[in-house]
Amino acid sequence: MRKFLPLALLTTLLLSGAGCSLAPQVQIKPVTLEYWRTQDDPGTMADQIEAYRKLHPNIEIVYRKMREEDYEKLLLEAFAENRGPDLFSIPNAWLGAWHSKVLPVPKEITIPTQTVNADKKIVTVNKKTPGISILDFRNRFVEGVTKDLIRLVFEAEGKPPVEKIMGLPLSAETPAMFFNKDIFKRGAIEVPPTTWRDVQEVAAKLTILADADPTKPGETVTALKQSGAALGSARNVQYNVEILASLMAQNQADLAEVGYGFASFSRFNARSEGKQYPPGVEALMFYQSFAIAGTQAYSWNADMPNSLDAFITGKTALYFGFPYDMKKIRERAPKLDFGIAPLPQIDPSTPEAVLHYPVEVVAKKSAHQNEAWDFLMFLASEEQVAPFLAAAKRPTALRSLIQGQLTDPDIAPFAGQVLTARAWYLGKNYSKVVEAFAYMTDWRPTIERPDYITTVAEAEGMVNDTFR
Repeated sequence: MRKFLPLALLTTLLLSGAGCSLAPQVQIKPVTLEYWRTQDDPGTMADQIEAYRKLHPNIEIVYRKMREEDYEKLLLEAFAENRGPDLFSIPNAWLGAWHSKVLPVPKEITIPTQTVNADKKIVTVNKKTPGISILDFRNRFVEGVTKDLIRLVFEAEGKPPVEKIMGLPLSAETPAMFFNKDIFKRGAIEVPPTTWRDVQEVAAKLTILADADPTKPGETVTALKQSGAALGSARNVQYNVEILASLMAQNQADLAEVGYGFASFSRFNARSEGKQYPPGVEALMFYQSFAIAGTQAYSWNADMPNSLDAFITGKTALYFGFPYDMKKIRERAPKLDFGIAPLPQIDPSTPEAVLHYPVEVVAKKSAHQNEAWDFLMFLASEEQVAPFLAAAKRPTALRSLIQGQLTDPDIAPFAGQVLTARAWYLGKNYSKVVEAFAYMTDWRPTIERPDYITTVAEAEGMVNDTFR
C-alpha cells in the first residue's frame, strides 16, 4: 500500500525544487516579524499569515493595525528608537519621503528551511531564491504601479543609479463615484453620470436649497438642504487632491508624472492648443464651480460636513472616494442604498484616474530582512492575494486578476480603471501637496486678484518645492 508523506514533509520537498541552491545544514531559529498597517483588520489577512506559517513554523508575524491619524508620527518615533516594524505599509505618495528607510527587493533571499537530502533525511539548509526581477514585475503588475514603484537607487558612490523595486502592492486603488440610489430615484435619474458634464447636470437637478428667510426679502439663498455632489472645496471634501489631480490629468495637464520631473499643471502644453486657460487651470475652475453659489453646478459649500459624513447621513447624492470607504459606509449606515460607478471622465474614450494605494515595504533597519521580503513575496503572489482582495474588497494590481474582479459589482468600477490609471507624485512631502491643492482649491478670485493662473502657479511651486 502506498504511503503518503506528512503535509509538513511534502511542503519541504516542494520548497527544495528547481531554482533553489542549498547550502550546508544550518539551524532554524525563531523569528518574529512586526507588520504595521493602517487599513484592513487583522482577520482580513489571517488566512495568508497562517498559510505562510505552515511553510515556516519558526516565523511568527505580528500584525498591527494602527490609527491612520497617528501613523506617520508613530513610525518615525519607532525607527528613531530602533523599535520599528520589520515590514509596513505606506501610501505610495509617501515613498519619496521614506525612500532611504526602506529596502528594495533584493536579488536573492536566503531563508533557513527544512528539506530532504539525497540520503532521504530531513535537514535544515539555507534556501536561496531570487527576488522579483524588474522584467517579471513589469509583466505581472499594471503599468501605473510599475512606473511608480521602480525607482533609481544609488548603490555605490561614483556609480550610476540602478532600477530597484521599492515595495510590493497588494492592490491598485483609484477614486470612483458613490451615488445614493434613493436620492436618484426621487430625482427620476435612472443611471449614474459617466462624464463630468453629466455630473454638473445631475448635481444641479438633485441640489435643494434651503428655504428663503421671509424676514430678509431679496437675499440670495446659499444654504443647502440637499447636496447634489460633494465637490468644489478642499477642507471638507475627502480626497480633494486625488479628485482634482484626476480632473487635471483628464484635461491633459502635465502633472509631476513619475520619471518626468517637476509639476507644470499651471502651464500650457502641446496638447492645450485652442484653450483659453492652461488645462490645469481649466480643471480647477470647473471643480470649484460646484462650490460657488450662483453657478449652474452649485451643490456644495464650506458649511457642509466632511463629504464622507455627508454621504453616510444622506446629505449628498454623489461622493467620490476609494474602495476602503465601502466598509465605513456599511458599518455606519447599514440601511443606506448606494451604488458605485467609475470615476466620471472628460472624454470616456481616453479614461484617466490617479493611483493612490498602499505599498508594502521592508524596513532597512529590520534584523530579519530576508524573512520579511520572503513573506511579502508570498503575500503578493496571485494565489495568496486573490482571497485577500476578495475579503478586503480591493481592486487588484495584478494583470491576471482584473478580469475576474469585473464580475463583482463592488470592485468592478475600481478594477476597470487600473489599467489606465497612473501615479504622479515623486516628491518627499505629500502633506505639503495637500496644502498646495487646498490653497488653490479654496482660493476665490477677487477684483484685486482675478488671475487664476498666478494662484495655480503658486500652488505648483509649493508642490515642486517638495521634489528638491
